[in-house]
Amino acid sequence: MRFAKYIFIFLLLVSFSLALLSLLNCEWESLTAAISLIIAIISGWIAHETFYNQSQARRPQIILRLDFKSRYDLILLVAENLGEKPAFNIEFDWEKKLENHKGEKIEFNKYDDSIEIPVLNPKESTSVIVDLASRFYEKRDKDNLDYKGIIKFQESLNSKKITKYPFNFSFKQYSKSPSFEHEEPKTMYELQKIPEKLEKIKAEITKISTTLNEKPSP
Repeated sequence: MRFAKYIFIFLLLVSFSLALLSLLNCEWESLTAAISLIIAIISGWIAHETFYNQSQARRPQIILRLDFKSRYDLILLVAENLGEKPAFNIEFDWEKKLENHKGEKIEFNKYDDSIEIPVLNPKESTSVIVDLASRFYEKRDKDNLDYKGIIKFQESLNSKKITKYPFNFSFKQYSKSPSFEHEEPKTMYELQKIPEKLEKIKAEITKISTTLNEKPSP
């Protein structure tokens, strides 16, 4: 991209020089040709930039983000592909490892130490639980809430080329935010307890019924 930019700049300088010489020598036909050349170079640069930006937008774009809202009282770390092509063999090189309040390392893949995520398709995401939102900040100071590193992945399984770029995120901006802004996550969390409570009620009724059946008739 940078090399192409230098070529276009060089061609523009040459074209402007030709136009200036033609103007000084009153060579109007040459001046017209030089101006046409300048317009063609500028048009070519615009077309090149448009094509380049479109091709970049279609490439895989892997990000890491935090999610405090999807699950009640849980912090999720989300890996998401915002691009229009899949990403393969995704790895995360951390400057310092992300851990929960128990000191356990947070990983997307507990079966493979070398590859975190084998593939993320376009617009696909995957997540892992980081910690309980109510406990995460208890044992952390403000200097231990920023995380950064390098994202690495392959854009094609037919090529060994590795795409890599930095990532960073912080827990600081969530430290005073509410753990949930809508009632749905907490409602669903409480509803999940109903089957267990019904089983306990059923067990108690069964116990009472058994006791009554075993009681001798007067």
